[in-house]
Amino acid sequence: MSSNASIPAHDTPPQGVLHLPDDLPTCHQMLRELLETVAQLRATIERQQTQIDYLLRRTFGRRSERVEGPTLFDGLLDPEPEPPAAPPPEPVEEVVVKKGGSSRRRKSREDLPRRHEVLDLTEAEKLCPCCGEARVRIGADVSERIDYVPSSIFVHAIERPTYICRRCEQRGEDIQAAQAPLPPTPIPRCTVAAGLLAHVIVSKWIDHLPLYRLEGILARMGWQVARSTLCDQMMACANLLTPLYELMCQRVRASYALHTDDSPVRLLNPLRTAYAWIYLGDRFNPYTVFELSPGHQQEFPQQFLGDYRGFIHADGYSGYNPLYAAGATHVGCWMHVRRYFFEAKDSDPARAHEAIARIRLLYAVEREAKEKGLLDAELAAYRQEHAGPLLQGFADWLAKEVPRSLPKSKMGEALTYATNQWPSLIRYVADGWLAIDNSAAEQAIRPLAVGRRNWLQIAGDGGLKSAGVLLSMAATVKRHGVNAWEYLKHVLGTMAQRGANADYSDLLVDTWQQARADSAPAKS
Repeated sequence: MSSNASIPAHDTPPQGVLHLPDDLPTCHQMLRELLETVAQLRATIERQQTQIDYLLRRTFGRRSERVEGPTLFDGLLDPEPEPPAAPPPEPVEEVVVKKGGSSRRRKSREDLPRRHEVLDLTEAEKLCPCCGEARVRIGADVSERIDYVPSSIFVHAIERPTYICRRCEQRGEDIQAAQAPLPPTPIPRCTVAAGLLAHVIVSKWIDHLPLYRLEGILARMGWQVARSTLCDQMMACANLLTPLYELMCQRVRASYALHTDDSPVRLLNPLRTAYAWIYLGDRFNPYTVFELSPGHQQEFPQQFLGDYRGFIHADGYSGYNPLYAAGATHVGCWMHVRRYFFEAKDSDPARAHEAIARIRLLYAVEREAKEKGLLDAELAAYRQEHAGPLLQGFADWLAKEVPRSLPKSKMGEALTYATNQWPSLIRYVADGWLAIDNSAAEQAIRPLAVGRRNWLQIAGDGGLKSAGVLLSMAATVKRHGVNAWEYLKHVLGTMAQRGANADYSDLLVDTWQQARADSAPAKS
């Protein structure tokens, strides 16, 4: 055999394999250390894999938090079987299916304006082909088709005749000239009327069209205008609407309970992140207002809410803590709790689905109370009777599961959040004015994300105030379901005719809506 032959594999230990000591107690201790290291590495891998799955789902997966399939707690609200139902009635020709979603009535065809066209026969065609006598009209078929006429820009020419006294003129005296006063425009020394300004506001802040797209749209309609001019006009409209905006803010701060949330917005000059804070008043102060700030510090909600001492529906953001310490009361959000457990369902599916099922039961109580039309004291009593035992069971389950979870795992974070927020999470049960979650604020701030993807950013600090005013007007008219263009056109035209210290309470959207309803002719 050659001297260059390789050494057999069993004579050389594989690379990376440690020699075990001959001492048996030392071997046992080494095995314990190795097993502990393996457990730590496995926990690290599971935590990192959970984070990777979460990031992949956030980037490429669907955003829905819906959990499909049955859960462990389905049917607990109805433990006893219901008695057999009566035989169904005979089927009818027309079946009305009630769909979920908003209860706001959709606008029907009967509410749309109509243009009548008659397609009649000629005089020759009206003659009977048999005997030649004129045929008699016995009725008509009406076919309706929904059509569209493109919007248009026009020049509103206001002619104001001037009158003088000829007799005084002949006498060489003052001619006593008289002329009707010119109505003021929303923007002084500007030739753009309230209707066009309202259209631009609706297009950007409700339809989320950036100004550079509006520039092209308006050019096709015949008005050549630069986007910088449109921007200046939007800021001027915001300045005009500021007194009404401040009145809405006062009404929101007068609420028994309000909702709040925040969302980032990109700010230029210099490039940084600003934040849009949203505040929703209660049903007696039905206004939605925004305030934009150049940062996310706690002083911004403090400056807006001031000495507010009511209930605040919010997430667990610590920036609200000074308000709670000053006397306001925090109402927690069960949607946020559910979101934490939803993010843990991949790493700990059994416990995550159990927590989600328990939360589902709480929302089932809210749904049943809503179907019964319960409010205020009746709602509180119903919650205490039906949701109280569920919450007690959830609290016992949390106390049992917290010690069994790693604090930095997704399940540990969910359990810790729910435990830390527990006093605020159960507060809604004792007061029918409070909500189970902060979904009202989250839904109201969601359109901002749509607009943010279109108009991208706000130019600078000077645009924060204007954006807050216009976002507030857009969110409030959407909350009430009114025609945004009609309302803004009326408000811009009316506020231009009033002084700075005038009373604008009649221009609040709910008051304006009620006045229009009262003045509308009754339908026969």
